[in-house]
Amino acid sequence: MSAQIDSKPSLIIPANQSLIFGISDTGTTPDRFVVWVLEDSVEIAKLYLTPNTNNVSFFNLAEVVRDRVKVDDKIRDKSATLLSYSALPFTTGRNGLKKYVVNVGTYTGGTESGTQDTDTVYLLNGVEQVSAGLHPSFADYYPTASTKKSWLTDRQLDSDNFINIEVSDDDEGCIAFLNDSTIISGGATKVLYVLYDTLGTPIQNADYVMGAATGAQLPAATDINQKLTYVMAYPKNLETWLISADRPSNNPTWEYYTITLVNAFSAPFSRSYRFKRKCTQEKHNNTQLAWTNSVGGWDSVLFTGRTEHTDTVTSKPFQKQIGNWDSTTYTFLPQARESQAYQVTGLSKFKLINVDFSFADIELIKYAIRSDNLMMRAGSGDWMPVTIDTTSYNVKERFSGVFSVSLSVTLAQTLRC
Repeated sequence: MSAQIDSKPSLIIPANQSLIFGISDTGTTPDRFVVWVLEDSVEIAKLYLTPNTNNVSFFNLAEVVRDRVKVDDKIRDKSATLLSYSALPFTTGRNGLKKYVVNVGTYTGGTESGTQDTDTVYLLNGVEQVSAGLHPSFADYYPTASTKKSWLTDRQLDSDNFINIEVSDDDEGCIAFLNDSTIISGGATKVLYVLYDTLGTPIQNADYVMGAATGAQLPAATDINQKLTYVMAYPKNLETWLISADRPSNNPTWEYYTITLVNAFSAPFSRSYRFKRKCTQEKHNNTQLAWTNSVGGWDSVLFTGRTEHTDTVTSKPFQKQIGNWDSTTYTFLPQARESQAYQVTGLSKFKLINVDFSFADIELIKYAIRSDNLMMRAGSGDWMPVTIDTTSYNVKERFSGVFSVSLSVTLAQTLRC
């Protein structure tokens, strides 16, 4: 009769996991099942699968899409580093969410059918562990209710159902969410910002509608890549897109602020992200470490200790003969060099230190160690790509629930010498 897809992954999920499609035939089992895979309407793979002894085939989409989905580190038009962007409240993705269509058919006796069944999945640059099982639910990251986490972060909810992060006044960064009302029936249309003083009293608030004027697209829009949306949520980013009166810097008694996804009537469709103000040393620079997390967004932590910086150089020396051998008179200059280095390359290393990490930050760092895209920012400087020296990670408990942490990273760029 015809091929059919019996089972598949759920709609929007991380790409790095087993993405199994089960295929059978409604009638006589064919010699082969044919699978076509399309990425954003372009065919990227065609496979012929032999039915197993139970007359079905299983296809793992993950083997086809490996490394094709990547969280953005530039804004959509690539004109600025994502984590530093501050012109508008939002920016949208280009590579971090993609649409994949799986078409199936049959091949028997030299004759290939066309598409007989089809299904669609949308993939984020994230990962699910084997311990989570086959096709674990990702519904907690869909902004469909106030009880949903919604934000694409590995940070866990506290006992009051807040997502907490400590930030200094100079910190940059973004938080991500799925801006959609058609695929996952999300209900959010705005973000609500509320600033609080030391007594927990609201002192400023503002909301911003998701749309072209604010850097996003409408939740019902059809551009799949842009459904992954970033809120420029850290204190330094807020300094540009918030009006002057709402900015933390113009409210010196501020203690924390929250950002929440809400609908047109300000009903919440996410847990609140709470940014707690952290007072830091003025005699040296803080260092931010940010990374692409396991659920398709960005996370970061702040290191408030004095960062140690070391540059090292490696080379291959060779010996040179000095003097002018092709002359009537042999001579050489006093500064003539007998040893010359070649293939000279340099590395820049940083040791990041914090003496008051919380247990929540300790838990979060393990995702940084696993990430393939880490960025570092020292003081008010630019973001730089780095890699972690995993053997350097050291944790000591100073007293109950407070930890001293050190971690070494290497600039992911060769120093030219």
